[in-house]
Amino acid sequence: MEPDSHAGIHRSIHFSLTRNSAPGYWHYAYSIGEKVRSGRVQGRLPQLAIRRVKMRIDRDMRTGPAID
Repeated sequence: MEPDSHAGIHRSIHFSLTRNSAPGYWHYAYSIGEKVRSGRVQGRLPQLAIRRVKMRIDRDMRTGPAID
């Protein structure tokens, strides 16, 4: 049986991932600085959902913080 949640660290960013009520979807949350990001990713396997969250973290870190 696969786990219903996962928490991890990617590039010093803590993230959490929990199984959504819809089959094949996961809810994620992480924060970079003051900015909190959350949403859902699709992935039947937990490893695929984890990989997609890590890719989102990488993308957010590349864009960097907005300068006001």
